[in-house]
Amino acid sequence: MRGRRWATLVTAVALALGGLVGFSAAPAVADPPGGTLRNVYSDGQFCNSYGSEGVRTGLWSRYYCEYRQYGPNAPGFYFLWTFTS
Repeated sequence: MRGRRWATLVTAVALALGGLVGFSAAPAVADPPGGTLRNVYSDGQFCNSYGSEGVRTGLWSRYYCEYRQYGPNAPGFYFLWTFTS
C-alpha cells in the first residue's frame, strides 16, 4: 500500500511540474516573411548540410538555420528555414 501512495505522489508532482514548464514556455515566433519551416534538428551541422543540399539541388534558393533555446538548462534546437525567391 505504501508503494502505491508513493507512486501516486510522484506522478502528481511530475504532472504539476510538467504543467508549469508548459505554461512558462516562450511563445512561438512567426515565420519570417516568405520563409518555410522545413524541419527542426538537434545538430547544427546536419541542419546546414541539409539546407545547402537543398540549394544545390534546386529545392529552394536560400536557407538559414536558426538556433533557439527555451531556458537556461533546456536543450537547443536548430530550425531550418528555406526561401524560394
